[in-house]
Amino acid sequence: MSNIFDRSHQIFSSNIRWLLYSDIRIKNGPDRGAMYGWKNVYTATYPFIYNEIVGYSITAFSWIYSELGQVAALDAAKDASYWIIKNIEYYGNLLPAGRKEVDTFNQKGDLSNLIYAFDNGMIMVGLLNLHKLKGDQRYLNYAEAIAKAIIERFYEGSKMIAVVGRNFKPIVSNQGKEIKWSMVPGAYHAKLALGLLELADLTGEDLYRKVSHSICNSLNTWQRPDGRFITNPDTDITYLHPHLYACEGLIFSGLKDFNRHYLTMGLNGLKWAIKTMLSNGGVLPRSTLEKDMDQSDCISQLLRLLILCRHRLVEEIDFREQSLDKIIEKLHLRLLDFDIPFGYDKGAMKYQISTESACSWCTMFSMQALRLWERRKEFERMTWINYFV
Repeated sequence: MSNIFDRSHQIFSSNIRWLLYSDIRIKNGPDRGAMYGWKNVYTATYPFIYNEIVGYSITAFSWIYSELGQVAALDAAKDASYWIIKNIEYYGNLLPAGRKEVDTFNQKGDLSNLIYAFDNGMIMVGLLNLHKLKGDQRYLNYAEAIAKAIIERFYEGSKMIAVVGRNFKPIVSNQGKEIKWSMVPGAYHAKLALGLLELADLTGEDLYRKVSHSICNSLNTWQRPDGRFITNPDTDITYLHPHLYACEGLIFSGLKDFNRHYLTMGLNGLKWAIKTMLSNGGVLPRSTLEKDMDQSDCISQLLRLLILCRHRLVEEIDFREQSLDKIIEKLHLRLLDFDIPFGYDKGAMKYQISTESACSWCTMFSMQALRLWERRKEFERMTWINYFV
């Protein structure tokens, strides 16, 4: 066990070093503070800057500073906020998805002309976290301006429009027969609660809480009796990444606002994910269609939530303690397999084992999951953590 702990801690530390010091983060020049979505390791290219990920990075670096006191992380969080604020001053309070850096890159669509509710929500969360850390009113003001713009442009009474163009008209992209989950309203929008509920408490404006609750209430439409959230319209498909976003938002909302219904929905979502993993030979699949493929962001997401919710799962959802602990250990061991162990990108996490891409958000999620695994015995009751990425 000590060998596993040592290896895990080494990867955790390397995750942080890669995020702070590699070229995945732009540290100089006019794009200082921006973050690339991933690096193609073999070609040493960075295909795109992604503003959702810059928002995540503000939260991730704030967490590193809060957890470990690394001043370089605080500086990195400030740099990321500089990039965000500079772009708000240029584009307005809602930012486009990002910018292509490689002309042939087409996996994310026309990044500069797509504006996502979710992405801007994660930017809002990042600015709120930096405000909580430093007490700077500017970050709160920008976060609230983003929230107001999200509500004005995306909120439709109970659910969110997913994406609009620069003219703010809704966009739906049909890539073949399947519409991508991020292009349509869905349960994953519950993660906006991490910003909206905090903003309601910080400003005293109850509208943000009402909108958050309305979004969470709409998830009754998306969740099946077994706990699964349907993530793609007119299909029976579930992708684990947005499914777990929904669980994150619901569990946070349930804990923060003492709402048992949201908490139960989120825990039932975790129960389904666990059963899916166990029925799939111990592999947490990428989706219900691709059961032989797993990815590090989903593994990290589930690992974090199981550690934080372990005691409530044992008490309320009838998982034997020993079985749940074995599932946690299996997820942890599998996560370690995604580490790039040497070279310039040592410490980055691959998106999938078969791909040679060093993924920025996967590494942020992994970093936090590995730290929670180290501290797992400290959590004597169900809890949440500050600066949850």
